[in-house]
Amino acid sequence: MIRSKAKARAGLLLTLPSFLFVFALLVYPVVYLIRLSFFDYSPLRSTDAIFVGLENYAWLFSSDTVLHSLWVTLLFTLLSVALEVLLGLVIATLMAKLLLEGHTFFDRLFANLANGFFILPFATPAITAAIAWKMLLQPSFGPVNAIIHTQIAWFSEYPLFSIIVADAWKMTPMVMFLFLAAILSIDPNQFEAAKIDGASAWQEFRYLTLPNILPILGVTAAFRAVDAFTKVFDIVFMTTGGGPGNDTEVFPLLVWKTAFSHMRFGQASSLAVVAILISLLLSGALVLTRRRA
Repeated sequence: MIRSKAKARAGLLLTLPSFLFVFALLVYPVVYLIRLSFFDYSPLRSTDAIFVGLENYAWLFSSDTVLHSLWVTLLFTLLSVALEVLLGLVIATLMAKLLLEGHTFFDRLFANLANGFFILPFATPAITAAIAWKMLLQPSFGPVNAIIHTQIAWFSEYPLFSIIVADAWKMTPMVMFLFLAAILSIDPNQFEAAKIDGASAWQEFRYLTLPNILPILGVTAAFRAVDAFTKVFDIVFMTTGGGPGNDTEVFPLLVWKTAFSHMRFGQASSLAVVAILISLLLSGALVLTRRRA
């Protein structure tokens, strides 16, 4: 009994630095953020923070700008995740077929080169990817317009579509590799049995591959939805800046603009609190998806 208490005290002492570190970097900033959301604080007007109660939250839920930003972020999340899951599933299925059925040296060489090629977009920093796509879609000298012989200002005429494509280019490899690992974990004998039974490529995918990877597909889509909704900032900030107008003003960008462009830290804090709550809800949905899987 005495020894167990001594072990408990030793364990507490060993973990205390980690608790203090987490409190300093996570708990305290969140508590301060929640407290600031009940104040009107704009250093351009005054150095004093004025307590306004729920006024910032009343503004938040009645503001057309905030509701529009939530809608844009939701639309971006749905479309980008759907595109990434679709592309990732198609590429992973083709790559798995090559790895499972390709037995020559050139098949293995091509598979290794393709894997290295696909990992590059995901390894590219978000800022770099945004700048690259801004150059690719540049209306005057961009290679995309040169190939299709046009001068479309993509980030002005089709802003949401353009940032979805840029985001999908960066994040599809992660989705693809997760799906590829799931497909390769299926017993190869099942594929052999399907071929012996005369199953077509579509029937093999529909009745063998898809049912086996469906739990991974659901978890991956849920994880990407959480990530896309709460962290879409870099690509939008570096390409459209939320424009034209506020057509691509996603929620994280709205929080940043409210704080650092309009210098309304109280309202920005209330927006950030709502973003945290949305993130918690989406994370809870992800946990439920994993348990069901």
